[in-house]
Amino acid sequence: MSYIDPETYTSIVNHELRKRILTKLYRSTRDTPISKQELADALGIEYHQLIYQLNHHLRDFWRVKEEQKVRGTRMELIEAAHPYSVFITIGKENGIFLVDPLADLYGPVVRVGARCDQCSEGEAEQCMRFAQSRFDAQTPTPSEKAVLDANNRYPPYRPMDLALLEAIKGIPAGQPCIIDIPCQTCAFLRRTIRIEGL
Repeated sequence: MSYIDPETYTSIVNHELRKRILTKLYRSTRDTPISKQELADALGIEYHQLIYQLNHHLRDFWRVKEEQKVRGTRMELIEAAHPYSVFITIGKENGIFLVDPLADLYGPVVRVGARCDQCSEGEAEQCMRFAQSRFDAQTPTPSEKAVLDANNRYPPYRPMDLALLEAIKGIPAGQPCIIDIPCQTCAFLRRTIRIEGL
């Protein structure tokens, strides 16, 4: 979980094509990079439209994984720069706003929720065991509880709730929040893989 500039957040959340590009990029390149032409084809858009968005508005979200020579030209294979990341920004009245390309969630947490909301209570409890080794999940301070309440996040808390709090604390120091939950354990990731047919 990392902080995103409010301007960048707004330029993505208010633009349907940028959201589609990010979601397809993050879901399609979890295991292997993709060419820009393949990404454009998968989205059903023109190559030049994709290139413009990638280079002018989404540059921080992708990287070149490898280059291949094809008929005397250079073809770049790209992937998500931070494949599992959730990007947040803070607004008034403790509002948290997120860009979560892998989960296809864009907007205020109070409205769109978090990726853990897609998991059952049992699945969330299993992931909380991993998260609790990183955070003190049992006793949020009154101010932390106020932040969660303001974003419609109530007990029993889920790993993303704890990550949101830790990410906010890390903003002044520029530190991202990292929760290590093994992929084979994360029900959300297993569903995402199945959705994309990977």
